[in-house]
Amino acid sequence: MNKQDLSIIIPVYNGEGYIETCLGSVMRQSGIDKHEIIVVNDGSTDNTKKILQKFVKYNPNIRVINQKNSGVSVARNNGIRASHGKYITFIDCDDMVGLNAKTFESYFARSIRQPFVGNMEIRTAHTIPQQLTKSNFDNKFFANMLYAARQTDADVIMGGKITINANDVYLRKHLYKYAYEYNTHPDDKHIVLRQADVRENANFALYKRKMLNKHKLRFLDNMKLDEDILFCMLAVLHANRVATVPDATYFYNRHENTLSNITDSKEQEQKYKLATLQRFSVFLNELQKYPEYHEIFTYWFKSFARKGLDYGDGIHDFPPFRCYESCPEKSCNGCFIRDAICAEFPSKIAQYLSKNNLK
Repeated sequence: MNKQDLSIIIPVYNGEGYIETCLGSVMRQSGIDKHEIIVVNDGSTDNTKKILQKFVKYNPNIRVINQKNSGVSVARNNGIRASHGKYITFIDCDDMVGLNAKTFESYFARSIRQPFVGNMEIRTAHTIPQQLTKSNFDNKFFANMLYAARQTDADVIMGGKITINANDVYLRKHLYKYAYEYNTHPDDKHIVLRQADVRENANFALYKRKMLNKHKLRFLDNMKLDEDILFCMLAVLHANRVATVPDATYFYNRHENTLSNITDSKEQEQKYKLATLQRFSVFLNELQKYPEYHEIFTYWFKSFARKGLDYGDGIHDFPPFRCYESCPEKSCNGCFIRDAICAEFPSKIAQYLSKNNLK
């Protein structure tokens, strides 16, 4: 296949109620002639496969990969492997692209504003629209993202999102107020890492294939939660340039049957504990490769340590908390890489996972 500007990867498992709407939102986008849509069917047992066959019949840009049920990380990685685009992006099958953020301004007029993270504005409104109409969407999502990619030659281009959670009845936006380019300066890197963390997702961004391959960046197969946050954080860590796009908005449909909405508190705590251990152990060990970011390492190491306070019983066995508390100065300023406690960080994590049957 000829070189593409963009590969759009959509993993789907039993998505018969969403995939048509999702693909429809993608196909309505204009200004992206050289692109491919790769749908990875992760062993669906409903009518998803039949629906996809109909789309493929009339849309030559769509390819379907059928695999046995292996999870979203494997699906995304297989999509990356089969793709040809200079840039790669991901969409969940129950989401849509091209949301017109301006049509939601009235909902946020008296909403709760959280502190800005660089040029990212975060607001939460405790009311949601009853239904979405054509006026809520535009057709320039990918065109605006690719324009920023061409203008900046960035390794990562990040758009915004509006989340609708119908169960808890809230509307939340993570939108960039203006276009900006972040480079490798520690101040810039600190901002984009925090932005990647609060985005909660690897979607609504473009990633340069060359950068992903250079750093062998893929989704971790054994992570069941937060694997996409980790992917995004590692991507912006390795990126030489990150560009933000204020006029490209993704619709994130957070519904009750997602893993992040587990209702059993003990199960939820256990899964989030594992996700936190996995995410930060990988991220911090990768961050240690950049001595120029020692202050950033300190920030995230302390953040990881404080998360131990959220896990109730077993707090004293939580390795980062123990490490944090055992530091003579109650800080990590003097032990970046060189201190024995931090040097043993990976093994301490492994011991904790094994002891608590979290492998």
